[in-house]
Amino acid sequence: MNVFRALKPIVFTLECIKLMVIALIIIIQGNAPGLFTKIILAAPEALFPIMALFIWLDTKRYKEYLPLFLAGKCIGIFLLLGWFIFFSQVTMVGKILGFAVYAEGLLLFGDLISLSAVLLINRDIKNPEMEEE
Repeated sequence: MNVFRALKPIVFTLECIKLMVIALIIIIQGNAPGLFTKIILAAPEALFPIMALFIWLDTKRYKEYLPLFLAGKCIGIFLLLGWFIFFSQVTMVGKILGFAVYAEGLLLFGDLISLSAVLLINRDIKNPEMEEE
Protein backbone atom coordinates (compact mmCIF):
# COMPACT_ATOMS: atom_id res chain seq x y z
CA MET A 1 0.00 0.00 0.00
CA ASN A 2 2.90 2.37 0.66
CA VAL A 3 3.99 2.10 -2.96
CA PHE A 4 0.62 3.37 -4.13
CA ARG A 5 0.77 6.26 -1.66
CA ALA A 6 4.14 7.24 -3.15
CA LEU A 7 2.70 7.16 -6.67
CA LYS A 8 0.17 9.91 -5.99
CA PRO A 9 2.69 12.75 -5.43
CA ILE A 10 4.77 11.42 -8.31
CA VAL A 11 1.79 11.68 -10.67
CA PHE A 12 1.08 15.22 -9.43
CA THR A 13 4.73 16.22 -9.89
CA LEU A 14 4.87 14.73 -13.39
CA GLU A 15 1.72 16.57 -14.41
CA CYS A 16 3.07 19.86 -13.09
CA ILE A 17 6.37 19.33 -14.92
CA LYS A 18 4.48 18.48 -18.11
CA LEU A 19 2.43 21.67 -17.83
CA MET A 20 5.62 23.69 -17.32
CA VAL A 21 7.25 22.05 -20.37
CA ILE A 22 4.22 22.90 -22.50
CA ALA A 23 4.28 26.49 -21.25
CA LEU A 24 8.03 26.70 -21.95
CA ILE A 25 7.55 25.41 -25.50
CA ILE A 26 4.83 28.00 -26.11
CA ILE A 27 7.00 30.79 -24.67
CA ILE A 28 10.04 29.76 -26.74
CA GLN A 29 8.03 29.83 -29.95
CA GLY A 30 7.25 33.52 -29.38
CA ASN A 31 5.31 34.99 -32.29
CA ALA A 32 5.31 31.86 -34.46
CA PRO A 33 2.34 31.39 -36.77
CA GLY A 34 -0.39 29.26 -35.23
CA LEU A 35 0.72 30.00 -31.68
CA PHE A 36 -2.78 31.00 -30.55
CA THR A 37 -4.14 27.67 -31.82
CA LYS A 38 -1.47 25.79 -29.85
CA ILE A 39 -2.37 27.73 -26.72
CA ILE A 40 -6.04 26.82 -27.15
CA LEU A 41 -5.17 23.15 -27.71
CA ALA A 42 -2.84 23.08 -24.69
CA ALA A 43 -5.30 24.74 -22.28
CA PRO A 44 -7.04 21.50 -21.18
CA GLU A 45 -3.67 20.22 -19.91
CA ALA A 46 -4.15 22.48 -16.89
CA LEU A 47 -6.88 20.14 -15.64
CA PHE A 48 -4.58 17.13 -15.23
CA PRO A 49 -2.48 18.59 -12.37
CA ILE A 50 -5.70 19.62 -10.61
CA MET A 51 -7.15 16.11 -10.95
CA ALA A 52 -3.84 14.61 -9.80
CA LEU A 53 -3.86 16.91 -6.76
CA PHE A 54 -7.38 15.86 -5.80
CA ILE A 55 -6.51 12.19 -6.27
CA TRP A 56 -3.43 12.67 -4.11
CA LEU A 57 -5.28 14.47 -1.32
CA ASP A 58 -8.28 12.14 -0.98
CA THR A 59 -8.40 9.17 -3.33
CA LYS A 60 -11.59 7.69 -1.95
CA ARG A 61 -13.52 10.94 -2.19
CA TYR A 62 -12.31 11.79 -5.70
CA LYS A 63 -12.16 8.27 -7.14
CA GLU A 64 -14.61 9.38 -9.83
CA TYR A 65 -11.76 11.38 -11.36
CA LEU A 66 -9.70 8.25 -12.04
CA PRO A 67 -11.65 7.11 -15.15
CA LEU A 68 -11.68 10.68 -16.45
CA PHE A 69 -7.94 10.96 -15.87
CA LEU A 70 -7.34 7.62 -17.60
CA ALA A 71 -9.51 8.54 -20.58
CA GLY A 72 -7.77 11.90 -20.93
CA LYS A 73 -4.33 10.28 -20.80
CA CYS A 74 -5.30 7.65 -23.41
CA ILE A 75 -6.69 10.31 -25.72
CA GLY A 76 -3.60 12.47 -25.19
CA ILE A 77 -1.22 9.59 -25.99
CA PHE A 78 -3.23 8.67 -29.08
CA LEU A 79 -3.24 12.27 -30.33
CA LEU A 80 0.48 12.76 -29.65
CA LEU A 81 1.35 9.58 -31.54
CA GLY A 82 -0.92 10.73 -34.37
CA TRP A 83 0.89 14.08 -34.33
CA PHE A 84 4.21 12.25 -34.71
CA ILE A 85 2.96 10.25 -37.69
CA PHE A 86 0.92 12.95 -39.40
CA PHE A 87 3.62 15.59 -39.38
CA SER A 88 6.40 13.07 -40.22
CA GLN A 89 8.61 14.32 -37.43
CA VAL A 90 9.94 10.90 -36.54
CA THR A 91 10.19 9.43 -40.02
CA MET A 92 12.27 12.22 -41.53
CA VAL A 93 15.98 11.66 -40.89
CA GLY A 94 16.81 15.36 -40.78
CA LYS A 95 14.22 16.14 -38.10
CA ILE A 96 14.95 13.19 -35.79
CA LEU A 97 17.35 15.25 -33.68
CA GLY A 98 15.23 18.40 -33.47
CA PHE A 99 14.08 20.13 -30.29
CA ALA A 100 10.43 19.46 -31.06
CA VAL A 101 10.98 15.70 -31.26
CA TYR A 102 12.72 15.64 -27.88
CA ALA A 103 10.04 17.81 -26.29
CA GLU A 104 7.21 15.67 -27.68
CA GLY A 105 9.05 12.52 -26.65
CA LEU A 106 9.35 13.90 -23.12
CA LEU A 107 5.63 14.69 -23.09
CA LEU A 108 4.80 11.19 -24.35
CA PHE A 109 7.04 9.59 -21.73
CA GLY A 110 5.38 11.64 -18.97
CA ASP A 111 1.93 10.63 -20.21
CA LEU A 112 2.87 6.95 -20.26
CA ILE A 113 4.29 7.10 -16.72
CA SER A 114 1.20 8.96 -15.45
CA LEU A 115 -1.11 6.50 -17.20
CA SER A 116 0.61 3.48 -15.68
CA ALA A 117 0.69 5.05 -12.20
CA VAL A 118 -3.01 5.95 -12.32
CA LEU A 119 -3.85 2.44 -13.54
CA LEU A 120 -2.05 1.06 -10.48
CA ILE A 121 -3.85 3.53 -8.19
CA ASN A 122 -7.18 2.60 -9.81
CA ARG A 123 -6.50 -1.10 -9.27
CA ASP A 124 -5.54 -0.40 -5.67
CA ILE A 125 -8.69 1.65 -4.95
CA LYS A 126 -10.89 -1.17 -6.27
CA ASN A 127 -9.21 -3.61 -3.90
CA PRO A 128 -11.61 -4.20 -0.97
CA GLU A 129 -8.73 -4.81 1.45
CA MET A 130 -7.39 -1.28 0.99
CA GLU A 131 -6.22 0.37 4.19
CA GLU A 132 -7.95 3.43 5.55
CA GLU A 133 -5.86 6.48 4.77
